[in-house]
Amino acid sequence: MKPVAAVVASAVAFVASCLATTTPPPPPPEPSGYAEREAPPGAPPAPPSASGVREEPIECNGNELVAMSDCVIEGEVAVESHGNCQVTLTNCQIRGTKVAIEAHGNSQVIISGGSVSGPEAIDAHGNAQVVIDGAAVSGVIDQNGNAQVITK
Repeated sequence: MKPVAAVVASAVAFVASCLATTTPPPPPPEPSGYAEREAPPGAPPAPPSASGVREEPIECNGNELVAMSDCVIEGEVAVESHGNCQVTLTNCQIRGTKVAIEAHGNSQVIISGGSVSGPEAIDAHGNAQVVIDGAAVSGVIDQNGNAQVITK
């Protein structure tokens, strides 16, 4: 039988050899994906990432001004604009379980990039104006009265 000191020395040597041969973990991968790279000239703006800032549904009334970018807005009615309200959303994902954008009165809603989706994507009435510039739209567009839905 080996003396205790020899067993301990053998164990310490074994642990030291394990530590000496351990390699550090590889560095994290470089970022990739369309949203993280510079877009080629003339390409449409990249959609917001799935981790875009989540916002509460927008309810804009009177003479309010609302401007947001790189966000995700979800709700039964995601964006509701009345009166003389002006809403500008850039590179946002707008998702309504009933209506994505509801614009009434003299309100103006401008969507640049991103997407608009819902069973009823846009419900525009009165003198409202909804401008869709480079955003994907999925759902019915309902336009009544003097309302205008303009797509660019």
